[in-house]
Amino acid sequence: MHQLLGYQLAQAAIVTTRCFVQAAGEPLELRPVEYTILQLVCDNAEVTPSRLAKALALTAPGVSLWLDRLEARGLIRRERSVSDRRSQHLNATRAGRELASRAIEGVLRAEAEELAPLSAGERQILLELLHKVARTRHR
Repeated sequence: MHQLLGYQLAQAAIVTTRCFVQAAGEPLELRPVEYTILQLVCDNAEVTPSRLAKALALTAPGVSLWLDRLEARGLIRRERSVSDRRSQHLNATRAGRELASRAIEGVLRAEAEELAPLSAGERQILLELLHKVARTRHR
C-alpha cells in the first residue's frame, strides 16, 4: 500500500479534512464545496456559474444549488451581465469575502500545526507535486 499514490492521498486527505472541519467547517458553518466555491468567486470577480461548474467538474444544476445556499447566506450575489442579459456573473459580498478570509486563515494555521513535521521546503514541494497531479485531469 505504501507505493499506491491513491491510498497515500486518501490518508493525507483525512488529515487535511480534519484541519478544515476544525478550523472552518464547524466554526464557520461551511462545507468544503461551499468554501471552495466562495473562495473561487472571491478570487475571480464576475466569474460565471458555467465557468465555475467547469472548474470544479460539477454539473450546472449542481453548482446552482450550492450558489443558492451561498446567496441565501448573503455571501455571494448573482448579477446579470450588462453585455449579455442571458448571462450571470457572481461576486462575493463583503460578508462573503470576510468569511472566506477567516476560513483560509484558520485552515492555513491548522495545517501548519498539523504538518509541522514537514519543513517549509518539503511543504512547498508537496504543494507543487499535488498541483501537478491535479492538473492532469484537464488532459
